[in-house]
Amino acid sequence: MQQVILVQDVDTIGRRGLVVRVKDGFARNYLLPRKIAVLATSDNLKRLEGLRKKYEEEEKERKAAATSAINKLQGLTLTISAKVSDEGHLYGSVNVATIQELLAKQGHTIDSKAIRLAEPIKEPGVHSVAIVIHEEARTDIKVAVVKEVDAQPAEG
Repeated sequence: MQQVILVQDVDTIGRRGLVVRVKDGFARNYLLPRKIAVLATSDNLKRLEGLRKKYEEEEKERKAAATSAINKLQGLTLTISAKVSDEGHLYGSVNVATIQELLAKQGHTIDSKAIRLAEPIKEPGVHSVAIVIHEEARTDIKVAVVKEVDAQPAEG
Protein backbone atom coordinates (compact mmCIF):
# COMPACT_ATOMS: atom_id res chain seq x y z
CA MET A 1 0.00 0.00 0.00
CA GLN A 2 1.19 3.47 -0.83
CA GLN A 3 0.22 6.86 0.55
CA VAL A 4 -0.66 9.53 -2.01
CA ILE A 5 -2.13 13.03 -1.93
CA LEU A 6 -5.07 13.49 -4.28
CA VAL A 7 -4.66 16.45 -6.62
CA GLN A 8 -8.14 15.95 -8.11
CA ASP A 9 -11.41 14.51 -6.81
CA VAL A 10 -11.67 10.76 -7.43
CA ASP A 11 -15.17 9.30 -7.03
CA THR A 12 -14.14 6.00 -5.48
CA ILE A 13 -11.28 7.31 -3.32
CA GLY A 14 -11.86 10.83 -2.06
CA ARG A 15 -11.70 14.59 -2.52
CA ARG A 16 -8.82 16.73 -3.65
CA GLY A 17 -6.28 17.38 -0.89
CA LEU A 18 -6.83 14.11 1.00
CA VAL A 19 -4.00 11.78 1.92
CA VAL A 20 -5.13 8.24 1.09
CA ARG A 21 -3.65 4.77 1.01
CA VAL A 22 -3.97 2.93 -2.30
CA LYS A 23 -2.49 -0.20 -3.80
CA ASP A 24 0.97 0.26 -5.27
CA GLY A 25 -0.12 -0.70 -8.79
CA PHE A 26 -3.07 1.69 -8.76
CA ALA A 27 -0.82 4.56 -7.72
CA ARG A 28 2.00 3.65 -10.12
CA ASN A 29 -0.14 2.81 -13.17
CA TYR A 30 -3.12 5.13 -12.86
CA LEU A 31 -3.00 7.98 -10.33
CA LEU A 32 0.60 9.17 -10.69
CA PRO A 33 0.95 9.05 -14.52
CA ARG A 34 -2.35 10.93 -14.96
CA LYS A 35 -1.27 13.52 -12.35
CA ILE A 36 -4.39 12.78 -10.30
CA ALA A 37 -2.22 12.26 -7.21
CA VAL A 38 1.33 12.79 -5.95
CA LEU A 39 3.35 10.71 -3.54
CA ALA A 40 2.88 11.66 0.11
CA THR A 41 6.47 12.71 0.72
CA SER A 42 7.36 15.12 3.53
CA ASP A 43 7.85 17.97 1.01
CA ASN A 44 4.49 17.28 -0.65
CA LEU A 45 2.77 17.09 2.74
CA LYS A 46 4.20 20.53 3.67
CA ARG A 47 2.97 21.94 0.35
CA LEU A 48 -0.44 20.40 0.99
CA GLU A 49 -0.82 22.30 4.25
CA GLY A 50 -0.36 25.54 2.34
CA LEU A 51 -2.87 24.49 -0.32
CA ARG A 52 -5.58 23.24 2.05
CA LYS A 53 -6.98 26.71 2.70
CA LYS A 54 -7.07 27.42 -1.04
CA TYR A 55 -8.83 24.08 -1.67
CA GLU A 56 -11.38 24.80 1.06
CA GLU A 57 -12.16 28.25 -0.43
CA GLU A 58 -12.54 26.79 -3.93
CA GLU A 59 -14.81 24.07 -2.54
CA LYS A 60 -17.01 26.69 -0.81
CA GLU A 61 -17.30 28.61 -4.09
CA ARG A 62 -18.19 25.44 -6.05
CA LYS A 63 -20.78 24.49 -3.45
CA ALA A 64 -22.33 27.98 -3.49
CA ALA A 65 -22.49 28.00 -7.30
CA ALA A 66 -24.00 24.50 -7.33
CA THR A 67 -26.59 25.44 -4.70
CA SER A 68 -27.55 28.52 -6.70
CA ALA A 69 -27.98 26.46 -9.88
CA ILE A 70 -30.02 23.82 -8.04
CA ASN A 71 -32.31 26.48 -6.53
CA LYS A 72 -33.11 27.71 -10.05
CA LEU A 73 -34.00 24.16 -11.13
CA GLN A 74 -36.30 23.29 -8.22
CA GLY A 75 -39.87 22.73 -9.33
CA LEU A 76 -38.89 22.77 -13.01
CA THR A 77 -40.88 20.67 -15.47
CA LEU A 78 -39.55 20.07 -18.98
CA THR A 79 -42.06 19.11 -21.67
CA ILE A 80 -40.95 17.00 -24.61
CA SER A 81 -43.24 16.03 -27.47
CA ALA A 82 -42.33 12.76 -29.15
CA LYS A 83 -43.85 10.35 -31.63
CA VAL A 84 -45.64 7.51 -29.88
CA SER A 85 -46.55 4.13 -31.37
CA ASP A 86 -50.05 2.63 -31.19
CA GLU A 87 -48.78 0.44 -28.31
CA GLY A 88 -47.85 3.55 -26.32
CA HIS A 89 -44.06 3.36 -26.72
CA LEU A 90 -41.86 6.19 -27.94
CA TYR A 91 -40.18 5.94 -31.30
CA GLY A 92 -36.66 6.44 -29.97
CA SER A 93 -36.13 7.63 -26.43
CA VAL A 94 -35.43 10.64 -24.25
CA ASN A 95 -31.85 10.50 -22.97
CA VAL A 96 -29.43 12.65 -20.96
CA ALA A 97 -28.38 14.62 -24.06
CA THR A 98 -32.00 15.51 -24.85
CA ILE A 99 -32.62 16.69 -21.28
CA GLN A 100 -29.35 18.67 -21.26
CA GLU A 101 -30.34 20.35 -24.54
CA LEU A 102 -33.76 21.34 -23.19
CA LEU A 103 -32.19 22.72 -20.02
CA ALA A 104 -29.75 24.76 -22.14
CA LYS A 105 -32.64 26.22 -24.16
CA GLN A 106 -34.10 27.47 -20.88
CA GLY A 107 -30.77 29.03 -19.87
CA HIS A 108 -29.52 26.30 -17.49
CA THR A 109 -25.97 25.12 -18.23
CA ILE A 110 -25.79 21.68 -16.65
CA ASP A 111 -23.02 19.13 -17.20
CA SER A 112 -24.32 15.84 -18.61
CA LYS A 113 -22.69 13.98 -15.68
CA ALA A 114 -24.98 15.87 -13.29
CA ILE A 115 -28.12 14.48 -14.96
CA ARG A 116 -28.82 11.13 -13.33
CA LEU A 117 -31.07 9.08 -15.58
CA ALA A 118 -31.02 5.36 -14.79
CA GLU A 119 -32.13 4.46 -18.30
CA PRO A 120 -33.51 6.36 -21.29
CA ILE A 121 -37.19 7.28 -21.09
CA LYS A 122 -39.20 5.14 -23.54
CA GLU A 123 -42.76 5.76 -22.37
CA PRO A 124 -44.92 8.89 -22.41
CA GLY A 125 -45.80 10.40 -19.05
CA VAL A 126 -44.19 12.42 -16.29
CA HIS A 127 -40.82 11.15 -15.15
CA SER A 128 -38.61 12.30 -12.28
CA VAL A 129 -34.95 12.96 -13.14
CA ALA A 130 -32.28 13.67 -10.50
CA ILE A 131 -29.85 16.53 -11.01
CA VAL A 132 -26.73 16.29 -8.83
CA ILE A 133 -24.28 19.15 -9.36
CA HIS A 134 -22.47 18.71 -6.04
CA GLU A 135 -22.87 15.97 -3.43
CA GLU A 136 -24.69 18.49 -1.26
CA ALA A 137 -26.60 20.20 -4.09
CA ARG A 138 -29.23 18.02 -5.72
CA THR A 139 -32.83 18.20 -6.83
CA ASP A 140 -35.33 16.34 -8.96
CA ILE A 141 -36.94 17.84 -12.02
CA LYS A 142 -39.96 16.54 -13.90
CA VAL A 143 -39.74 15.52 -17.55
CA ALA A 144 -43.17 15.32 -19.16
CA VAL A 145 -43.12 13.30 -22.36
CA VAL A 146 -46.27 13.96 -24.37
CA LYS A 147 -47.56 12.50 -27.60
CA GLU A 148 -46.62 14.56 -30.63
CA VAL A 149 -49.72 15.67 -32.50
CA ASP A 150 -49.38 15.43 -36.28
CA ALA A 151 -50.66 18.47 -38.13
CA GLN A 152 -53.64 17.32 -40.16
CA PRO A 153 -54.64 19.31 -43.25
CA ALA A 154 -58.04 20.95 -42.92
CA GLU A 155 -60.70 19.18 -44.94
CA GLY A 156 -63.19 21.26 -46.71
